[in-house]
Amino acid sequence: MRLLRELAVAVMLLVIVGVLARSGAGRFVLPVVALAVAAALVALLSKRPAYPRTAVGPRTRIIESAAESADVACVECGSPATTRRRYVREWVVLGVPVVLLDDGENPVCDAHRD
Repeated sequence: MRLLRELAVAVMLLVIVGVLARSGAGRFVLPVVALAVAAALVALLSKRPAYPRTAVGPRTRIIESAAESADVACVECGSPATTRRRYVREWVVLGVPVVLLDDGENPVCDAHRD
């Protein structure tokens, strides 16, 4: 459902750009929009990438941190969890996450950490 919504937004933006290109106002608006898009692209590419700069397509990251509370149980065996493992599946372009596809959290104990 999220993909259909994003596709609809992309089509609407293309229609707006098409209308602007045919009108007299587009002569002023489109260069400003192009500069804003270029500045946003430069800002994104100047940040430290989450993935290698050549990465394109769906990618998964796993982020580990210590479990905050002791009452959280391991998803494998049910014993108290010591580590919180967060996974993030994203669509990536040039190493920059563009769309979040899936995410979640799995608390695990030391025995099931590997």
